[in-house]
Amino acid sequence: MSDQQRKAVLAFVAGSSFVALLIPFIVLGIAMLLRSEQNFPPQFLLWVMPIVMGLWNVALVRLAPQLPGQGNALTHWLAGMMLGLVFTIVGVSTGAPGKLYNLQGNMAYLIMPIGVIAHGLIWGVMVRWINRFLGVFQ
Repeated sequence: MSDQQRKAVLAFVAGSSFVALLIPFIVLGIAMLLRSEQNFPPQFLLWVMPIVMGLWNVALVRLAPQLPGQGNALTHWLAGMMLGLVFTIVGVSTGAPGKLYNLQGNMAYLIMPIGVIAHGLIWGVMVRWINRFLGVFQ
């Protein structure tokens, strides 16, 4: 296995690890407790979210060598914030804030900065640490 393939596998593991998924699962778990009358499909998130986040980390590892300061905190924060923005745009457009937190109308957009900051934190701290621990970035 080449070094690039090894890094891609390790990056997928780091991005799809439990530590990287902890905050999103806590947020969704709280929403399910608060709104138990809603019928959420948590199995979808359990199957899809690790794959999406793992592939996102593989893309980050492939793009990082072209970026200044490869693997630095800013790169990870920005990658996380972009992913958070994508997740929250999809969530708001599908009505998830209304179903999860009973946020209707313009109030639903409050979830966007929270999601962007939360994913920035996940990637800027947790995923970066796992990437460095596994040797994906020096």
